[in-house]
Amino acid sequence: MKRIPVGPLRAFDVAARTLNLSSAAVEMNVTHAAVSRQVKQLEQRLGVKLFERLPRGLKLTVHGALLAEGTRQAFDRLARAIEDVSAPTVRRKLTISTFASLSARWLMPRVQSFAHRFPDADLQVVTSARLADFAREDVDIAIRFGKGNYPGLHVVPMFQPRDIVVCAPSLLQERKLATFADLTHFQLLHDDNYESWEHWLAAAGAKGVSARRGVICGDRNSMLEAALAGQGIAITSSVFAAAELERGRLVQVFSNAVRSEYSIYAVCLPRRLNDPLIAGTIEWLAHEATASPDAHMPAP
Repeated sequence: MKRIPVGPLRAFDVAARTLNLSSAAVEMNVTHAAVSRQVKQLEQRLGVKLFERLPRGLKLTVHGALLAEGTRQAFDRLARAIEDVSAPTVRRKLTISTFASLSARWLMPRVQSFAHRFPDADLQVVTSARLADFAREDVDIAIRFGKGNYPGLHVVPMFQPRDIVVCAPSLLQERKLATFADLTHFQLLHDDNYESWEHWLAAAGAKGVSARRGVICGDRNSMLEAALAGQGIAITSSVFAAAELERGRLVQVFSNAVRSEYSIYAVCLPRRLNDPLIAGTIEWLAHEATASPDAHMPAP
């Protein structure tokens, strides 16, 4: 294989991209003559003509076009390798799997906090209604809505949601909603089943109000969007609706706050806690959760 210095190859690569020796000289911070000389040296070493010299520039020959494709790829790869090596640290990706409503209404508003705490890591959030399978999926941490019984996993409590009844303020301008009986005049909004309303009505002592009517919206996120649009009365908690309640886009209708049957937990494989990024993120999630009125109370 011919041993060719990098200099002539670099001069040819720039000249092939600019198709002008003067422009190539400016880019390389050398003289026009120096670029011309190195290109001629390369042609002599290879024994082929690489450029057609035109009155106002250059034109690649067949051999020149073939070589230009190779030098462009080679110098691009070299530039990427130098950038990777010279980077101050190697960036990592951390993947959190959670359900869509928590991602949109709690986790996404906190990604800057994650970036400040872990400046050398990139966060990837995967949303799914099913439980993450740590054995088969590229997931580092999962946030789950359930009763906390996850055998074989490290479990950290985050929230104990208290369900409240909310609606858009505009909805109350049309009809009065002062007693539980008034609920019969409004559309009830559900996430993916009737359980939340049934649990809340029973705990609040709302007699004669059927929970098995209204619109099943598919998930809590869609249900809250319907509530914000003035389409009915919804069940939610501060975890999901704190921003809307604070801005007055939603209002709490009754003072009753009923503890949900389920809590929210961050889970991971126990052996992954040896990784400072995984352990630190679990700690960060638990700390961020403490600012919520629905934060999980510490064990006695």
